[in-house]
Amino acid sequence: MSKVISPCIDRCFTNGKFCPSCGRTEQEIQDWWEADNNTKKKIIEKCTSRLDPEAFDYWEEQYEYKQQDG
Repeated sequence: MSKVISPCIDRCFTNGKFCPSCGRTEQEIQDWWEADNNTKKKIIEKCTSRLDPEAFDYWEEQYEYKQQDG
């Protein structure tokens, strides 16, 4: 199974609830380091569902670039 790459797109900040760039909460960011691949996939599904459509489109494009760079 290939490694699940972090959803972080290096535009980190918080709106008090989650990062508007990747959608992760502070707890999800902390949990990421110990999570297995299945949990990481679930975190990505949850965090990106928090993004508004425009932010999601931008995130998706940046994440695809990140995956290509490996």
